[in-house]
Amino acid sequence: MPVIVRGGISRRELLATGALMLTGAARANSVASPPRVAALGWSCAQALLALGLTPLVVPEIERYRRLVVEPAIPTEVSEIGLRSEPNFELLRQLTPDLIVIDPGLASARARLERIAPVDVFTTLAPGRRPLATSQEAMRQLAARLGLDTACARYLARFETVMDDYRAEAAGYRGGPLYLVHEMFRNRALVFGGTSLYQDVLDRFGLRNAWTGPSSLYGHIVVGLEELAGVPKARLVLVNSRAADFERLLRTHPFLGSLPAVRASRITVLPDVHFSGGVPAAERFARLLADRLPKDDDGRG
Repeated sequence: MPVIVRGGISRRELLATGALMLTGAARANSVASPPRVAALGWSCAQALLALGLTPLVVPEIERYRRLVVEPAIPTEVSEIGLRSEPNFELLRQLTPDLIVIDPGLASARARLERIAPVDVFTTLAPGRRPLATSQEAMRQLAARLGLDTACARYLARFETVMDDYRAEAAGYRGGPLYLVHEMFRNRALVFGGTSLYQDVLDRFGLRNAWTGPSSLYGHIVVGLEELAGVPKARLVLVNSRAADFERLLRTHPFLGSLPAVRASRITVLPDVHFSGGVPAAERFARLLADRLPKDDDGRG
């Protein structure tokens, strides 16, 4: 004879109800669990972290932390090898729900699709502005992962902070900016009108001193003498290795003859992932707004 508990429900019925409740809770937790996503590039890793989703793996984590910096990679994220050569065996063992790659790894897509569905995260496209391309890529990735609300919040916040940085940068009264990443011997890697950095300059109402051609990635290698083309320009080094620049000054006297160097119109920024999309644009905007001099002639 079944035991009746208070309220007229038998013990058997109570246990069955409890089992159903536990099953329902498990299903709810399963639905609520974030997707398991492997990021095989830095740009897609930045986007996932900005959306609040921690990827299972990221390539070259130590270099990311040094050259990309933010969003920061949590300590629980595993290393998956090189950006150009991920560890396929580890990837199989992790059984991700989705693999997200940057376009540079597109040649491995078919092989990766034997492990999990693959999404290509594109921040640069011919004929399109990098920032707009990156924003659309974030929306598409967020939609695939069910993170539309998080993406909308993030992009709204981005617009707000960009307005703040623009107001801060308005104090700069100096000349146009040469945006340089590397200098080696008698040449420099300079960013032009197709770069993500240009999108930030446009928002700030600042001029790029380099008006010549630039690649899909936004940069071009030019002779150092080209950096004398706009005598009133400021030199902005987007590279944390300031010691390399100082060493170059000692070994290449011509560098010291450039108008910006001679007049000490130099601003040094830490590294920024120049093809990193929205998070990289925000980092560059914050650093530039903070470090540009705010006085009448732009010196210092």
